[in-house]
Amino acid sequence: MGLQLLDFDRSEDAEGVVCWDALAQPAPAHNAALLQEVVKVLVWAHQFDEHGPGPLEHGANWDFDLQVTLVQEGARSQVVQPRFVPSENRLTLLPEPQAHQSMALSLTLSGTPAFVQAFSEAFDLA
Repeated sequence: MGLQLLDFDRSEDAEGVVCWDALAQPAPAHNAALLQEVVKVLVWAHQFDEHGPGPLEHGANWDFDLQVTLVQEGARSQVVQPRFVPSENRLTLLPEPQAHQSMALSLTLSGTPAFVQAFSEAFDLA
């Protein structure tokens, strides 16, 4: 499953926890496609382990952090509250971006070695 707008970088901390981080700020015309890719990743992660996400230190297999900011030239940035509903494979943003607004999006996934390996293979990440 290839991704066009999310470009993940891998990092590992001293305790061996691996994180995949993606940052994106496409033109406003690509906001919907970016959000579809986020949904694609989160749906895959929930299918990997429907009990997640959760803190790895408490035994979860994976966790994620999604942050979205609306950026409008000449105006103040606005933090958005993203909400992913796994049972509906749906991501909602409050407030929703308007057609002319750019989004700055950050998605971080962390997981167990099995999760990291499966994620890497599923999305063709090196």
